[in-house]
Amino acid sequence: MTCQKCKGLMIEERQPELSPSLIVHRCINCGLIVDPLLLQNRSNHLREKQSLPHAA
Repeated sequence: MTCQKCKGLMIEERQPELSPSLIVHRCINCGLIVDPLLLQNRSNHLREKQSLPHAA
């Protein structure tokens, strides 16, 4: 997986301090962390943005 911010390498990492089963992706170059909830929220935001009528 490639980092969206710096195009670096993303690795899977467990975050037991947040949840015993939470796995996130972390960039080894810039430290960007992407978790499943973040991805879901971004997807929902894009869907809402596309469904809004465009003002003329």
